[in-house]
Amino acid sequence: MDDTVADIGQQIVDILKFQSITSSQSLIRYPNIFDISNMKCSEHDFLSIRKKLCLELDDGLFIVKVGLINNLNYLLDFLKQEQNKISDDSYMDVDSNLTFDLINKNPLLKNLVLWYQRIGSEGVTNTDKNGFLIDFINTITNNLTKSGNHFRYSDKIKYFALSLYILGGKLAYEFIRLNILGSLPGLTMLSILILNSNLKISEAEFRFDQL
Repeated sequence: MDDTVADIGQQIVDILKFQSITSSQSLIRYPNIFDISNMKCSEHDFLSIRKKLCLELDDGLFIVKVGLINNLNYLLDFLKQEQNKISDDSYMDVDSNLTFDLINKNPLLKNLVLWYQRIGSEGVTNTDKNGFLIDFINTITNNLTKSGNHFRYSDKIKYFALSLYILGGKLAYEFIRLNILGSLPGLTMLSILILNSNLKISEAEFRFDQL
């Protein structure tokens, strides 16, 4: 704080010292350091400081020089910005530690992180090869953070759901959907997908003439 205060002006330094404001936190908590300018005090140090800080009006009142007020406001803004940076950095450190601990305590998360790291290190080709699996995992994890009526599915998942329903039938489809929460759309959405595709689909009925 000392280097920054020195640049603001010796008058500000003097009044801060006079009021025993020795830290940035003290100044932020009590920024009205010029309020003492009109108090009745015969102490030599106070009178000397007030003479430098203020202009005396004809009615005996003192007003603080505008330049000093601007300097103080600049100092306060600077200190608050620095305080916010420190708070943000501390939050990120705590958040990172929590995330690290959470991953270590959950084997599923740990394995997923390792798998995603391996895919990323192997390049685009491997990412394309695992495209559906990545989409499937992302769909489940995203939906698990939402309520059921806000579940969302990509086109890949919708096409997979249609194929599964056609090949496995309603019972197999529902068995998978109910046991892997958030993975597949419900039967209502599936019916809409079927209608939009202009197909009449029967469970486990192969339509080779449509291929």
